[in-house]
Amino acid sequence: MTFAQVCQIFVDWSSEYLPENKKEKLNNISDTSVWRMPYNPDTHCKELRTFIYSFTWEDPDVDIQHLSLSPSDSMFVITSAGDNPLHYSIVSSPRNIRSVDMNPCQGHLLELKLASIKCLDYSDFFALFGRGYHPHFRKLLDGKIRHHLSRSAYLFWIENVASFSSSFYEQGYSGRAVRLAQFLFKITGVRKDVERLCKCDSLEEQVHIWKTKLRSVWLNPVVVALLRSSVFCWNALGVPLNQRKMLLDEGGVYQYICDTLDPVFSTYLLKTQNYFYLLPLLGCYTPECCPFYLTREGFAKLKANNCERLNAFELHTDSIINVLRGLSLSSLTRALIMDHLDWYDPDSSEADAEIAELSRVVAPGGLVFWRSASRCPWYNELFSKNGFHVEALSIREKGSNVALDRVNMYASFWKAEKT
Repeated sequence: MTFAQVCQIFVDWSSEYLPENKKEKLNNISDTSVWRMPYNPDTHCKELRTFIYSFTWEDPDVDIQHLSLSPSDSMFVITSAGDNPLHYSIVSSPRNIRSVDMNPCQGHLLELKLASIKCLDYSDFFALFGRGYHPHFRKLLDGKIRHHLSRSAYLFWIENVASFSSSFYEQGYSGRAVRLAQFLFKITGVRKDVERLCKCDSLEEQVHIWKTKLRSVWLNPVVVALLRSSVFCWNALGVPLNQRKMLLDEGGVYQYICDTLDPVFSTYLLKTQNYFYLLPLLGCYTPECCPFYLTREGFAKLKANNCERLNAFELHTDSIINVLRGLSLSSLTRALIMDHLDWYDPDSSEADAEIAELSRVVAPGGLVFWRSASRCPWYNELFSKNGFHVEALSIREKGSNVALDRVNMYASFWKAEKT
């Protein structure tokens, strides 16, 4: 059954059984919103019934250091959970942010965030996306948020009202990893140590707890075995087969965990600096440590001038190459494609076709950024072939104690300038 058929069944059920005021709510909701571009649910995979990512796993502070963004820039980004596009909007207010994801549920999530910024106060907004819990989400959805949502997004959140009844960040594919972490802490008896780790006031104390109490838990044979599993990597972490192979080719799972976590805990204080790891450890953000859009300052900037910054957003529900094909020559100045190209098979022509489209739509002097599980991804040469100058911004060396950013999970970070 397609997503469109599910939506129609729900509408039919609503017409027969819902009270008149509920019918009116559905009838008054547009198929699109001010941000959501029209799309056909029948063209999307049946597996995409929920979001994969409830939070974003790339460090936007490092992006900002290299983006050189200005209000005249036109951006192309992957939606994911929407955290980073909101960050770019707060910091630089670019003219246009085309946010693209083939999974409609990721679009539903960013649309919910945009609509909530538009109509909620800070306390309700932080309850939803900071704590991940709001006892009156359905009331907010029907009373305020629905006026700014597309029909598909509203129906999705009606069906998923319970997402905010316990912990939102335990939902979606990435939520499985959060639940596993919480279960692991419980059965190994380190729950209190995890809480202490997240409250440390010094790096010295944090490193001590990590090395003496928690490192052996994360590096135990069960966790390593799970991370070797292709099924777990996709269904809990959103890591596809081709990217998993790149990771394993770089030195194996055990070395990968060491190279990722040891530098992070010795460089960034979780309590105030690293919300990426604070979230899976605690299951929520705190007001002192959260993405910029969840801070009072960031939220106020997004609300300013009748939410003027939000006018830049365009939410596309399609493949990256299809959206690129719909753009005009030299219409983009900045593109961030995350680790997306790692997903492709090196023997296929998909990556080459997509990079050729990027070459067409990125203006001379425009920049494309990506991260990779490989220290030297195979597709770099395709950028050079298609008229880009490629530059490594950072490469993680095996056994290094230097964290590339607050996540430190990717082996490299790259920039390509259109010549």
